[in-house]
Amino acid sequence: MPRNSSKMIGGHQVQKIAIIAVAMLIAFGANAQSSLVNQIDAVHAVEQQRKQAEETARLEREAEARWQAELRRAEAKELEKKRAAERAAQKVAADAKAAEARGDKVRDQSYEDELRQLEIEARRLELERTRARVSRENDFIDRDLKMKDAEADVVQSEADINRNLSEGTKTLLESEGQARVNDTSGWFD
Repeated sequence: MPRNSSKMIGGHQVQKIAIIAVAMLIAFGANAQSSLVNQIDAVHAVEQQRKQAEETARLEREAEARWQAELRRAEAKELEKKRAAERAAQKVAADAKAAEARGDKVRDQSYEDELRQLEIEARRLELERTRARVSRENDFIDRDLKMKDAEADVVQSEADINRNLSEGTKTLLESEGQARVNDTSGWFD
């Protein structure tokens, strides 16, 4: 039996082993093929994830760049607003200073105009006085002559008074002297 059984085992068993081997090969091949498909799918999935991650990163970079650009535009706009406000403030200050200078100039010109007007009026009055004096110059000359004549008369009167006083004093002294002489001669005669 053992011989038969080995023959039997051998023929039938070879078939069985062959069937098992084929089944195993099929199973292994199917399993290998399934594993290969799974691996390809996994590689494909990883590739898709990588592409998705790259796309997400690209979109995030673009969004960041847009945000940075928008931030720079906003900062530039804010800076321009600040500069415009500073320019406006400087213009207001310059306008106020110019208005004050114009006001000062108008006041100065007005004051100078008044001074010139007063000076012109003073010259006009002086001219009128000179004209009046010229037109009445003969009267002034006559008055001056009369005044000088009066002064000369006063001097002459004072001289006459002094001369009269001198002569009166002389006469008085001579009379007194003669009276004394007469008094003294009566004593000795």
